[in-house]
Amino acid sequence: MGAALNNIPVEKIDELGNITPNRAEWLTSHADASDLSAVEVERLWNRFRNLTGSNNKATLQPDTDALPEELGNDVFVKNLLNHFPRLKTDDSAISFGYFISVMKWFDEVKLHRKLEAIFLYLNNGDPINAVFLAKLLKHMYPNKNSTQVKELSEEIMRDLGTVETGRLNQQEFVDGVLKFISREELEDILEFHIIPPDVLEEIDKLPGLPLPPISTHDHDTADDVGINLVNDDQTKQIAVQLAKKNWRKLALALGFLEYDIEAYKVQNKYNDAATIYELLELWRDQESTMATTTRLKEYLRQCGFETVTKVLK
Repeated sequence: MGAALNNIPVEKIDELGNITPNRAEWLTSHADASDLSAVEVERLWNRFRNLTGSNNKATLQPDTDALPEELGNDVFVKNLLNHFPRLKTDDSAISFGYFISVMKWFDEVKLHRKLEAIFLYLNNGDPINAVFLAKLLKHMYPNKNSTQVKELSEEIMRDLGTVETGRLNQQEFVDGVLKFISREELEDILEFHIIPPDVLEEIDKLPGLPLPPISTHDHDTADDVGINLVNDDQTKQIAVQLAKKNWRKLALALGFLEYDIEAYKVQNKYNDAATIYELLELWRDQESTMATTTRLKEYLRQCGFETVTKVLK
């Protein structure tokens, strides 16, 4: 993986120089440099902010930053982050540009290459034994118990003829995975899209909206920037009015993905009004001082909900 990720072209990213998140062109410049769409970069910026815990931090220091619990406790994620390209000026830091370059690589790379890369970051490129293979299989088959996973890992090792060495090198690992798991199942397990293609198609059908300006402070207030923020009462009214309409258009326009929407629908027992309300509240929280009535009005208008904008006086 180290070699794979270190070979990712980042020359255009490096040309961005010292551009900072408080610059209006932060997202568009990264989109141009990475050949990703603006909506993909915006989505990755939201993920990057979740990782750093900051709205305006341009780099991630995985050795010192407090990662979200579900990631910080995952040894595979830690190994992967250790192999991300690092800044020449600070070998402890992963820039946002490098982060999106790696995510693009995972989005586009072929299955065989992805398996080779997985081997490299599983155990830092060292051969793996049945015990280590069992740890990997547990991630792939969470419903199997420890005994079943152990038996499966030992069976794979035997069938691959590793009884004498007890270890798999990279080629043996790739061959073994392809032998024991169908290509269709592997594609499903290892598929990664920054934004799923079907969702991108839906977004492309929506009227274009300018990318939102970047907040330069983690704790801005409405008084600081002189704007009218959307309030709780307004989101409740909008949720009620949109419940009988095609409200998914608005959710997609606000940056939520299909699986985000579905997850909140399930969480709210398929109550449309409750789901819309929660998504709007999440948008308010994420956007902070950028969650203005002006912006939400524009989103509503572009999605065909002109009458609903009356709520945002």
